[in-house]
Amino acid sequence: MRNRLSPLEEAFPKRKRPLLMTGLVVGDPFLEATEDYMRTVVEAGADVVELIMPFSDAAYHGPVLRRACRRAMSEEVSWRELEELIARFREVNGQTPIVVASYYNRIIARGMKRCVEGLREAGADAVVVTDLPDEEAESFRRQVEEHQMVLVQTVAPTTPTRRFRRLASRARGLLLWTGHSGAEVGVEIDEFRQRLKELRQYTELPIVASMNVESGRDAAVVTEAAHGVEVSSSLAWLIEGKGPNIEERLQAFVADLRSSLDAGAGQ
Repeated sequence: MRNRLSPLEEAFPKRKRPLLMTGLVVGDPFLEATEDYMRTVVEAGADVVELIMPFSDAAYHGPVLRRACRRAMSEEVSWRELEELIARFREVNGQTPIVVASYYNRIIARGMKRCVEGLREAGADAVVVTDLPDEEAESFRRQVEEHQMVLVQTVAPTTPTRRFRRLASRARGLLLWTGHSGAEVGVEIDEFRQRLKELRQYTELPIVASMNVESGRDAAVVTEAAHGVEVSSSLAWLIEGKGPNIEERLQAFVADLRSSLDAGAGQ
């Protein structure tokens, strides 16, 4: 029985500006760097940090994130290392919500209950499982909610309205529009606006959209229709470029996203 809101749910009713959710592949290019990048994106204005657990066959992600996952897989990041990463971040930041994204096989390999308990104890607030259909998610959702976390529901452009209404009725925290039905973005911005206008009639939850955002201007356009934006591929692309100033480039990019979102909200 859920007897209180999760930290993720508590954060959003108070919000007055568009949400910025930044995704980092854990262990790309190495684990200690991910910890530094978490602090960097939050200091630059990210509202939520998404930690993407690397997977060998990340079929639901685009080519940039698949390459990031391949690089991170060479680090052989374990769940225990991820939990320790989150716990260290929580020593200096107890407020910023953390969402852990994974493919279901990695969760099953560790054990559902053990995985959820470890993430909650470390300080994670939510989980998104890329390849877990809602029809098969009840057992996992129950475990997550019993530990006062949120199982973030994803929605694709191909999701029919009737199904969306059912998904939204069970969702908590936020809804994540993936912008695609496979690895690549498959919806134009005008169609996206129309679809979001329709879907927002059926939920009071914030809808955060992943739409291949490459600039602050892109982010502002997306949040004309959505409550927030999720950005991960562009961060992975910057990290892929390597060089001595990755953190500075990440900081500048996320700061541009934040300022553009805030400026758009003020218009």
